[in-house]
Amino acid sequence: MRDELRKKTEEFLKRGGEIKQHNQGETGEPADKPRARSVFVSGEPRQTRTYINDVVSALDSRKKKKTPSKLIKASKRPKKKLIYDDFGEPVREVWTDHPKAP
Repeated sequence: MRDELRKKTEEFLKRGGEIKQHNQGETGEPADKPRARSVFVSGEPRQTRTYINDVVSALDSRKKKKTPSKLIKASKRPKKKLIYDDFGEPVREVWTDHPKAP
């Protein structure tokens, strides 16, 4: 990489390019004009930040306010279950017990 940079510099100088040396701290901007704004500084106003602690506490408070979901009631009807043999063939049907009547 260093050799490539050296070659490009030599080519630049051979084509009539000139390298000027400046003292430390000097700038290329004209002294009679105001300095341009940095590329990193935009003209937009600074945005306010949302702190994560506030967001987390708001989410937690929403979780506490929720009502518990409805429980799934067990079916009061009997269910059919197939019994299989060792080869995976159905052998018989078995019905589950009825829940106790109130």
